[in-house]
Amino acid sequence: MKKMTLFLAILILSRVGIAYGADTAPNGLQNFFLGTSNANTANINQVLALLVGPAGPPGAAGVAGRDGFMGMNGVDGMPGAPGPVGQTGPQGIQGIQGLQGVAGAPGPAGAQGPAGPAGSGSGGTFGITGGKVGLTGCDGEIQIEIGRQFTSDGFYLKNIVVSGIEAEACKNQKVYIYAIADITIRCEKLLTPAVDTVTFSRGSTCFNDSTNVAYDPFYLSSTTRGFSIDALDPAIGVEITE
Repeated sequence: MKKMTLFLAILILSRVGIAYGADTAPNGLQNFFLGTSNANTANINQVLALLVGPAGPPGAAGVAGRDGFMGMNGVDGMPGAPGPVGQTGPQGIQGIQGLQGVAGAPGPAGAQGPAGPAGSGSGGTFGITGGKVGLTGCDGEIQIEIGRQFTSDGFYLKNIVVSGIEAEACKNQKVYIYAIADITIRCEKLLTPAVDTVTFSRGSTCFNDSTNVAYDPFYLSSTTRGFSIDALDPAIGVEITE
């Protein structure tokens, strides 16, 4: 009961103080910032002043957070299915064969090469009447015949025939004949396979042996006679070699 009486007394005194301190204007409002104003005025909501205090000092930097945990490696994906095999393209059409070019002009004859080294075969000599001669190399013995052409002023060399050659053993080698009159001539001929007889006559390959210039020692006519038999050295050389 005492507490109730004390509460009522405080309430009555508060209402009396409020009534006593109130503004005499009707509908008055009091505010610490706005001051006293009437509720019926037009600028009751207008802000007359804004009090801004000084900026405070920045706060201390916060503590850095801890690193996060490393994530686990992801699982490899499944391999993709192989793509389909591409189709084979069609075979190209063969081009038309070009026209054959015109044959070029033959080149000039090359210079004669130096004389080759001596071959492995060895030769022999025989008299101008002919006969057999012994050799070493692919053949051991051959037969020589001397052909003569009779004229009004004597005999001339017509041909020299070498026969009895071992065709298989001496194939692809050369037969050389050497004859001496006022000069030494050298005639040569290649032995083709299965050939066992060689004839040297007008038109054969012959040279002046000292100058290597072409020279034909064989009889052709009364104006082209070649070597005279009387002028020949009694010994004529023959050789078969590579």
